Amino acid sequence: MKKISKHIILLLLGFIPIFSVAQKTTPNKIIEAILEAQLENLDNETDVGLIIEDLEKLAETPININSTNETELSGLYFLNDIQIKKLLNYLKEFGTAYSIFELKTIDGFSPELLTKIEPFIWFGPAEQEPDKLSDAIKYGRHQILLRGLGIAQKAKGYRSKEDGSVPYEGNQFRYYTRYRFESRDKFSVGITAEKDPGEAFFKGSNKSGFDFYSGHLSAKINSTIENITVGDFIVRSGQGLVLWQEYSMGKSENILNISKTNRGVRPFTSVNENLYFRGAATTLKFGEARLSLFYSQKNEDGNVISNDTTKSFFTSLQTSGYHRTQSEIADEDAVENKNAGAIFSLSFNHLKIGSTLSYQHFNMPFIRSSQLYNQFRFSGTDNFAGGIDYLFNKGKYQLFGEAAISKSKGKALLQGAVAQLNDQLSFSMLFRHFDKDYHAYWSNTFTEGSAANNETGMFLGTKILPVKFVTLSAYSDFYQSKWINFSTAGPSKGWDVFTQANFIFSRNFEFYIRYKNEEKEQKFIENERYVNLPERLQKTRFHFQYKPLETITLKTRLEHAFYKGLETENGFVIFQDLQLSFKKIPLNLSTRLAYFNTDSYNARIYAYENDLLYTFSIPAYYGKGFRTYLNLKYSISKKIDFWLKVANTSWNDRETISSGNNEIMGNNKTELKFQLRLKI
Repeated sequence: MKKISKHIILLLLGFIPIFSVAQKTTPNKIIEAILEAQLENLDNETDVGLIIEDLEKLAETPININSTNETELSGLYFLNDIQIKKLLNYLKEFGTAYSIFELKTIDGFSPELLTKIEPFIWFGPAEQEPDKLSDAIKYGRHQILLRGLGIAQKAKGYRSKEDGSVPYEGNQFRYYTRYRFESRDKFSVGITAEKDPGEAFFKGSNKSGFDFYSGHLSAKINSTIENITVGDFIVRSGQGLVLWQEYSMGKSENILNISKTNRGVRPFTSVNENLYFRGAATTLKFGEARLSLFYSQKNEDGNVISNDTTKSFFTSLQTSGYHRTQSEIADEDAVENKNAGAIFSLSFNHLKIGSTLSYQHFNMPFIRSSQLYNQFRFSGTDNFAGGIDYLFNKGKYQLFGEAAISKSKGKALLQGAVAQLNDQLSFSMLFRHFDKDYHAYWSNTFTEGSAANNETGMFLGTKILPVKFVTLSAYSDFYQSKWINFSTAGPSKGWDVFTQANFIFSRNFEFYIRYKNEEKEQKFIENERYVNLPERLQKTRFHFQYKPLETITLKTRLEHAFYKGLETENGFVIFQDLQLSFKKIPLNLSTRLAYFNTDSYNARIYAYENDLLYTFSIPAYYGKGFRTYLNLKYSISKKIDFWLKVANTSWNDRETISSGNNEIMGNNKTELKFQLRLKI
């Protein structure tokens, strides 16, 4: 522990600049920072897709602060409900705001917060909102997206076997299309369709075309009926102990962003085939009180067991969204999942309190395997969970929390606090405790594990500005489980320590150092039996960004990973990025050359890549080889934009890539992506 502490101190003090100049934050930089902060927590590209979509949209059409409302401001993921209310009250009392500096006088609006929201807002003249829904629709915007992607090399699943059969029903390409019409927060209608690689398209099990369809219609009726949504939607409430159908931010260098914001009901426009409701929802507003009601009925993919002697039941829900093979197709829409619930909230000047009730019913029993780690997990056909939550924000301090209970009488508790003592010193704290028999299928909150059960933990963070334009961020998190998890052989515990130092040497040059160490007990085989042993993963990163010209950005990164389980392993990545924008032609491009060398997948290293609009890519670098990509955007006209990305990974240590039906012969994997957007 002493060696680790010494290493952290040396990293933090090694590069303190003598002089510095302020640098303007751009929307792309904010979006990239969000994704970089959550690299290892993102399971797939749809997890955080709605957040990226909202911020990309606001980057193109920023919010006019002087003509905004509560619903529109909730799209800014950096503002909580109390801060939104204070901002609107300020504008109501003092009238038109003319610059970001005015907002600093609002209680709870720190310089760091204003830096984050500045790229997504502007200060225009106050405009009167349309009184009628028909007027709002008249001035709305249409958008059509067409997207295609795939791997150039054919994997084993697309090749004929000896008996002439082909494992995957469709080709290796993904097709995506979306239409959306919206008029601010007044009205929205849209439809999304997608076919994953390997799925049939207008044949076989998908004779109707795409494998997945999603649609919605959402409208604001009047000041009382704030919203009605029919079709597909998501619901977010409290701190996520009962209900949160969106990506949940975890531990990162953003140590002050540990509470959940942007609550409520919103249309679902992503392609995650699991994290949404299908039915109807409405939100009613009575003064400072809100009531949301929802009902959903949709089918889920599940592994169903049926025979002549017992009633049908399912042993697991399949969440991959793939329907490529006969077994995957058999699991498609096999389980009916009904949900209903209510959310109530009441706002005061500095306080907001709320409650959430959610009920769930399956059309057949959920009976898990007899493994010991499943003993206290949900089984049966019905479940309900309820919780109460609060948010208090005044001056330099913010308190928030939620307490919940499920049908099993299992309990969950989360309590957090943020203190911004001044512009140079801030602290955050979050305690959570989830009983091993707490059941909430739609919970998604601050956890170390993948679910809100069988965990107790304490997170402590701090942010310090020791000298001008130098920022130090650090956190530690201690957690334990009193029962067996899937990856452990008994009760377990672990801890993380993280620190990052950001330096801005000038307007065109910045640099940061990041160090993270995580140690936790995991299940290993020793002497032919499963035992808990400590597993350690340590990562150190050096990242440089330089702008020699306004149109050129260079990024250089070096990162090392150290893994220790039964064996000791190392990993290393170095890459160079080049980003270009042209003044005379509407073209932007970014490219990367990366070299990686890791002993195995255990020492893998993640890195964010520029990608198509509303998407992102965070590949894992492992093995030995090179990766390069070219991503470009070209505006054909004011209403038509085109994106193209080509990426290739070449390994030096293997003759085949992946395994099973995804196995590729050779050592090269080439990704092709394109996207066309039409705005009307």
